Amino acid sequence: MKDISRRIFEKENQAEVSNNPRQLNKSLTQLVSLTMINNTRKTEFKGVDIKNTQVPVSQRPLVFCKPEQRVKTVKTIPSPQKQSQEKSNESQSKELCNLLQNYSEPILDYYTKLDTETPKNSLQNHSINTSLRAKMIDWIVEVLSSYKCKDQTFHLSIRLMDLYLSKTTQKHLPQDLHLVGVSSMFIACKYEEIYPVKLQVVYEKIAHKKLTKEEIKDKEADILQVLDFNLNGTTILDIITMVLSILNLHQQLYEVANFLAKLALFDYEFVNQYSYLQLACAVLIVSTKTIELIDQNLSSEVTISLIISTLKLDYKDSITCANRLLEQAKGFEKQFPNLENLKKFSKFQISDIMQTQC
Repeated sequence: MKDISRRIFEKENQAEVSNNPRQLNKSLTQLVSLTMINNTRKTEFKGVDIKNTQVPVSQRPLVFCKPEQRVKTVKTIPSPQKQSQEKSNESQSKELCNLLQNYSEPILDYYTKLDTETPKNSLQNHSINTSLRAKMIDWIVEVLSSYKCKDQTFHLSIRLMDLYLSKTTQKHLPQDLHLVGVSSMFIACKYEEIYPVKLQVVYEKIAHKKLTKEEIKDKEADILQVLDFNLNGTTILDIITMVLSILNLHQQLYEVANFLAKLALFDYEFVNQYSYLQLACAVLIVSTKTIELIDQNLSSEVTISLIISTLKLDYKDSITCANRLLEQAKGFEKQFPNLENLKKFSKFQISDIMQTQC
């Protein structure tokens, strides 16, 4: 009887040690034996080193587990105070939507005036090539997506980086682009995010201690001084958001439009050839043609005319720009074979655009 109880206890104790994930990679003292002396229990403790023996996902056997049964919960009636708070939140969101709808056109007009400040020839005075710029953009996609930053933070980061490089008189080398990109993200996070990424996180997790805190802060100050502390401007996503709001197409077109807007920024020559306003129009045209293949209720002929007239652009030039964007999207993997983060962190994929024609 003594041996049986002893074996049972040891098995339970081993199961408890092996099944507790908090015990991995730690050296703990576990109860490993139990004896009876004079009808009294005597415990013996022994140090046990528990190592992490996790098997890679690709080598694990496929196991189908039954889902856990849901525990029935009793529905509680919310308090009057909670109900009033929920109603106020709903009313605030409705007011925000109404404000956006009412003021979308004046805001778009304002963005159109700011479009003259689209960065051009940002690499002209530097020894940084276009492929290195595209690699930096792909890395910025990874960083900001990993930290769940807004899409607008990404677009502002690229705008600040290009605008700074186009205006600064200091010549930058390829190794300087890392610092410029990190500092541009740091500024954009402060400008757009409610909870921006802290300097300590930028130093340790993003720059991986290859840049010092002082270097990041000095470059941040340098960027702001070169831009005369004027961060006011527009991005491709700003224009897209307003047009979709005016035409009430946000739900249908936003995901593919956001994907194409990011993709367009990779091609340095393409960005130099057109303004943000023209690029936004091209993105919306290709997005409409793509979604039309999925949702036949969306008429591309009518929608594209509305988009171009809303942005007050020339029809032929807009279609030409859209065809250029479509070619870039279809040839993206050949043009940038080693850049995977845009595909990795986007819900929409390039394969969804292959059948699109403008």
